[in-house]
Amino acid sequence: MAVVAVASGSPDLARQFILAASKLAGGGPFYVVSELPPPAGIWIPHRFERSNSTNLDRIRAELGDQSIRLCCVLLTPDSLFRPMRYMAFRLAPLRTVFFNENLDHFMLRPRSAAAIARHILWRTRNWTNFQFHPGGRIYTLAWRMRHPHGWLRPWLYRVALQNGRTLALRRPARVAFTPGAELPDGVSVVIPSRNGRQLLARALPLVLAQSPDQVIVVDNGSSDGTTDWLAAEFPFVQVDRHDLPLSFSAAANRGIQLAAHSHVCLLNNDMEVQPGFLGALRNAFDVRADLFCATAQIFFPEGQRREETGKAVMPPGLAAGDFPIRCPDPIEGETHTEVLYGSGGCSLYRTAMLRALGGFDESFTPAYVEDLDLGYRGWLAGGATVFVGEARVVHHHRSTTSKYFTPEQIESTVERNYFRFLASSIATPEVFRDLWNRAVIRNNYAAAKHVPPKPPMDALRFAGNIEAKRREIPAVFPDAAILALGSGEFARFPGRATSGRPRIVVASCYAPYPLSHGGAVRMYNLMRRAASHCDQVLVYFADELQTPPPELLALAVEVIVVRRRGTHVYSSRELPDVVQEFRSAAFGAVLSAVVRQYQPAIVQLEFTQLAQYIPDCAPAKTILVEHDITIDLYRQLRDSASGAARWEYDYQLARWEPFERQAWRDASCIVVMSERDRAAAGSESVIISNGVDTERFQPSDDVPEPGRLLFIGSFAHLPNVMAVRFFMDDVWPKLDGRAKLHVIAGAKPDYYLEFYKGRAPVNLAQPGVELAGFVGDVRPAYRRAQVVIAPLLASAGTNIKILEAMAMGKAIVSTPAGVHGLDLTPGRDFVLAQSADEMAAEVRALIGSPGRCREIGEAARATVLHSHDWDRIADLQSNLYERLRAEMA
Repeated sequence: MAVVAVASGSPDLARQFILAASKLAGGGPFYVVSELPPPAGIWIPHRFERSNSTNLDRIRAELGDQSIRLCCVLLTPDSLFRPMRYMAFRLAPLRTVFFNENLDHFMLRPRSAAAIARHILWRTRNWTNFQFHPGGRIYTLAWRMRHPHGWLRPWLYRVALQNGRTLALRRPARVAFTPGAELPDGVSVVIPSRNGRQLLARALPLVLAQSPDQVIVVDNGSSDGTTDWLAAEFPFVQVDRHDLPLSFSAAANRGIQLAAHSHVCLLNNDMEVQPGFLGALRNAFDVRADLFCATAQIFFPEGQRREETGKAVMPPGLAAGDFPIRCPDPIEGETHTEVLYGSGGCSLYRTAMLRALGGFDESFTPAYVEDLDLGYRGWLAGGATVFVGEARVVHHHRSTTSKYFTPEQIESTVERNYFRFLASSIATPEVFRDLWNRAVIRNNYAAAKHVPPKPPMDALRFAGNIEAKRREIPAVFPDAAILALGSGEFARFPGRATSGRPRIVVASCYAPYPLSHGGAVRMYNLMRRAASHCDQVLVYFADELQTPPPELLALAVEVIVVRRRGTHVYSSRELPDVVQEFRSAAFGAVLSAVVRQYQPAIVQLEFTQLAQYIPDCAPAKTILVEHDITIDLYRQLRDSASGAARWEYDYQLARWEPFERQAWRDASCIVVMSERDRAAAGSESVIISNGVDTERFQPSDDVPEPGRLLFIGSFAHLPNVMAVRFFMDDVWPKLDGRAKLHVIAGAKPDYYLEFYKGRAPVNLAQPGVELAGFVGDVRPAYRRAQVVIAPLLASAGTNIKILEAMAMGKAIVSTPAGVHGLDLTPGRDFVLAQSADEMAAEVRALIGSPGRCREIGEAARATVLHSHDWDRIADLQSNLYERLRAEMA
């Protein structure tokens, strides 16, 4: 009989609870239902996005026919875990053991009456103690009765939230946007300056060295003789003199009205521009026809902390107390990545669009957030803002504002103006409510903790009184798309020069290089050959934003890397888990932006899960490359499993069926790997099989090591882990120590062995077994091996590693699944093994017959030369591109 522990508590407490509950198992079966992997016992994952009944079914499938002796559960007050407590009681209502935070426990039985009474007394005492100390409601109420001013913050907080609900119903009207007439080509530089003569003396020579067409200094109420000094020292500079100081917005707008050229560069007087600054910004407009603003990379003087970088974004998932705007460090080589807005102190704008938008909103006084508001309005009007890494400035931060405002005043101004921005520029009620509530909560939290609390209190007071601005909002971009593009969740990197050839966008779940798995091998080899007749744009997911390898930059005119944020909590009950792992607002927004920018004929989506982005690719044709027919793969996995594993595969298959079949209907074209896959996907699908680089992978004269076996397969792919488990459990013992096994398992093999141990536990810590992670060049491993094994139990698509081994002239022993989809002849191209006994016998026979190994290897090499060379397969893909482009013509 089993003991089940339901870890319904915080991670630290749950760990202690699990260890305590494990002692009740007495060495018998011990299962743990928890959100995260437990320190002991057999893990049954609890999925919060799934219903209670679904989680109960999963638990019962894991337990099978076992009865429950005890079901232990934590009685924490956290409401998040209440459904888990309910499930524990459903599992074994008369055998439930209740633990409190002290790990004291009892059961609902008469003999536990004293323990239950102690628990209730202990819980009551804790509640009372909390309520009468700081943080408790009774204590807070009493404190506020003695200090009436203490009611102000919660009152302001509630008023601000209520005003947000009112404002959400009065969103600005969305209208069509018409840009103004274009001006003569050139750059006008506008520099607002207040008593900044010394700063101008340093900044102007650097600006003039870049040959702008016009330089305007808005003398903003200076008393240091700026106007006369400029007339004497810089007669080329046009001066707009104002006796009284203006806000930054007002001063900038005066300069914008005087601009005589197609582009306006707004520059603070405390910015030192570096060589090539203006040219790099101006070039961005030539690269991107949809630009409104190009903004520079900002550095700080040596020895000062870099407070801003120019890459202004609003990332998702910030803590409640964090201001939403961040300036992360750019990635090496990154440029032209979309950002939320350009800094008003070092950005180049399209003049006609700037004037049509009305310039800066002069209600943003005295400064700050007005550039966010302007950039956001530009996005709404269809004008992108991008970060230009090659345009560099050094910022002597707040050299002017610090003279006239205290840090508290600046902080208060920033928060008030942020509320002003939300009230006037966010058009969608749902997006507005989310951003507004987060801002109110942030300031309420800051006011409770802040010393002194005046800035956040001022912001809350302002948020409660602000009225909706009667502004018409351009209706080109929706708010959700703007925030996705301005999230900082991706980075752009320029690659090879454009050639004017047809444009193809390739989107992938993974980087096509390094060649760490079969999908990467396929993508890289086909992209390498397509680069001679296409301008390719590559978009792919990565766990971290990093500079792409040069091998990819050499193939594509641009490479865009999108961060994939891992999670174990999914938002949908209808979609398969793998689809949700690659569900990203940023990825969809990037694809839409790339299609608008490059206007490609075709977007090629690699792997089934990317079918969710087909709508983002319109109006381009879409090719969905089915590396595996996922329905087929999950059916095989289900049929080879039992118990909880079978239940989980059934659960996922029920979601894959409608998703994948809908994908086949939505995509313009489906590419499959084999005739079997074509039969599943439909007769309209196109077979472009996998291949091998027959020049790179060639037989060697090296004598292989007798008895050395080789398995290659990334452990990130569960069927590979299952294959190794089958071989180690059922075949390896039958070889009687005659062989050595080399396993090349791709990146992070230990992580995936741990991750999949519930479904396919593998013990590779055995004599004669060598485990390697990612290997950049696998050819030496092939040369050393006498026999290559492919003991797969489930497979879809086709196995590229089989083709590589054939090209290397290696004898292969494979199960039917290992050669799935490949038109090979057993006994000639490879040796087929239908069972563990057959595989062991065939491996022993080949080890003892080097001549037979050579004979099979030579036949295998001849087969791949005839049917699976990448050059031939690339021709098939090129023909498909031509056909789809002709259909669009």
